[in-house]
Amino acid sequence: MELRHIRYFVAAAEELNISRASRRLNVSQPAMSHLIHDLEEELEAVLFVRERFGIRLTAAGEKFLVYAHQIIDLHNEAVRVVGNIPVSGNILNIGFVALPIISCLGAALRRFRESNPRMSVKIHELSPADQVRALRKKQIDVALFDNHGGVALDEFEKTALFEIHLIAVIPETHYLAGQKQISMKDLAKDEFIGYREDSYPKRNQAIISACLAAGGFKPDMHYHAASVVEVLAMIGSGAGVSLLPNDGSGISHPGVTLIAIKERLEPILFTAAWRRNYNRLIIDQLLGHIKLQTSE
Repeated sequence: MELRHIRYFVAAAEELNISRASRRLNVSQPAMSHLIHDLEEELEAVLFVRERFGIRLTAAGEKFLVYAHQIIDLHNEAVRVVGNIPVSGNILNIGFVALPIISCLGAALRRFRESNPRMSVKIHELSPADQVRALRKKQIDVALFDNHGGVALDEFEKTALFEIHLIAVIPETHYLAGQKQISMKDLAKDEFIGYREDSYPKRNQAIISACLAAGGFKPDMHYHAASVVEVLAMIGSGAGVSLLPNDGSGISHPGVTLIAIKERLEPILFTAAWRRNYNRLIIDQLLGHIKLQTSE
């Protein structure tokens, strides 16, 4: 007997109609009937009486329904309790994108550790796509990344932490390097360093949209990097320019200069995501410290 047998039986018992129960669970009617028949054979009892317009529970079926509800409740409670335990016992594993979160993560984690002295924290620098994969595999507990709408998060709990804007990142040898602000159109003739779509979904589209909206041009984007570090290394070598979601802090890389963009660009939501059954108290504490740090 498997848990699915119990779930199918409960659905049928509550609907008193195989067709409605199968639609409720999004399975075929023959599959539903077959599993209920298997359950009756294993229990050596008739659970339903088939009637012209549906089914009704037998005395055995009514008795088994009580236990079936208890089994499902116990399973759900077990999932909830186990889900409240971090991936590695008392270790909270956090995935993050180097920029922009790195500028506030250190102070936020220090405050989190002070309020949770028995919990260790490990951070893992991962691209947005890699963070989602790590969440699914329970390799991390929380994901922190700039969300351009290209990462599917329907299976997770999520919340927007703060808004961030794109800034220009150029070589320190660039003729605009001494400016405090530039217009987007000033970069129209530069080659842009982009991102691999499988690592940073839709970040390239965000860059293209910003260039079109604020500068009236589509950027020349030939090279696509797999990480922010690679982008910075390419820019530092003079290979091109790029746009990064950042507040202008937290970046220190040889040969690279950050410059604000004059035009008002569409803000990007910096997002946190976690599994639905994870300890909400821990999540609320961590995200509260991050929000507090970014507001100071």
